[in-house]
Amino acid sequence: MPTHASARSADVEAIAPRALVVGGTGFLGRHVLAGLAEAGWETTVATRRREVRLPGSRVIVLEPRSRFTELFAEIRPALVVNAAGEIWRSDRELQEAANISVPERLAMALAESRGTARLVHLGSSMEYGPVAAPAAIDECSATAPRTEYGRSKLIGTQRILAGTEDHPLNVVVLRVFNAIGAGMSPSSLLGRTLEKLLRARRDRGSATIELFGPDQHRDYVDARDVADAVLAAATAHLPGDRAPVFNIGSETARTAEEIVRELADVSGIRYRVTRSAAPGDRSAGTDWQLADTGRARALLGWSAKRSLPETAHQIWLSATAEAPTELARGRRSA
Repeated sequence: MPTHASARSADVEAIAPRALVVGGTGFLGRHVLAGLAEAGWETTVATRRREVRLPGSRVIVLEPRSRFTELFAEIRPALVVNAAGEIWRSDRELQEAANISVPERLAMALAESRGTARLVHLGSSMEYGPVAAPAAIDECSATAPRTEYGRSKLIGTQRILAGTEDHPLNVVVLRVFNAIGAGMSPSSLLGRTLEKLLRARRDRGSATIELFGPDQHRDYVDARDVADAVLAAATAHLPGDRAPVFNIGSETARTAEEIVRELADVSGIRYRVTRSAAPGDRSAGTDWQLADTGRARALLGWSAKRSLPETAHQIWLSATAEAPTELARGRRSA
């Protein structure tokens, strides 16, 4: 039989590490939470949304005057993930609050609390400037965003990195390319496509999927792969003499039409794709984006694992909660 001392030691070893996820009710935040829970982390979510219930996670509602230092003192997390962000609403004040103020306040709170928690900040590929095909974007590429969203995300990243110059903060920045997966915003390209396919399924009809602007190439990465990157970044031993910035992408550039057709084919719904000359979405101004993720492979031991067909299947299965009756790839597209 184990002694009382050895039993207490086993209890200590069994205590789950604690993680605080800011913005854990959003699209990427929920995937990060799922990944942390599966890996055995005890999670707390800090959010502005009221009446949110997340099974398996404690939820704390952030008030306008909430102080992150008080949260850190109460929770004592080993990991803080900033998944907060304002993407689809073009209100400058909202974007500055979520994309600039939150990361800056987190960095300041870490400095004030003198804690050892690692802060993993989810940045964006839109922080980079435009590049010409077929070049891949690495972490040394110029940061010259063309959109308000990209500019606000870049400033947020810069505020966090500036904090590391004055304080011994334990920070990792993941510049996420175009994350896709279950639970996407209906304002996003695949979110809009999914709604049209579900409506056609309900009405037993066909779907017309309209694409806007010229066909640009993007690097689309599964949100579950992003969650895996957060887990890798949470405990990786990193050299102290290099900027802790890592690209998170699939290393494949695809057109919007390609990913739309992938999801539509998986659904088995009859559809046709049309194109409008109207301006595109928030990624306007960059015709080509392809991630170089070699640094993440070398220092985090991470690379994207899910294929586009896997991602499309997961999106559709999550939305319908049942297997599609027929994939009929290619035969149902107009």
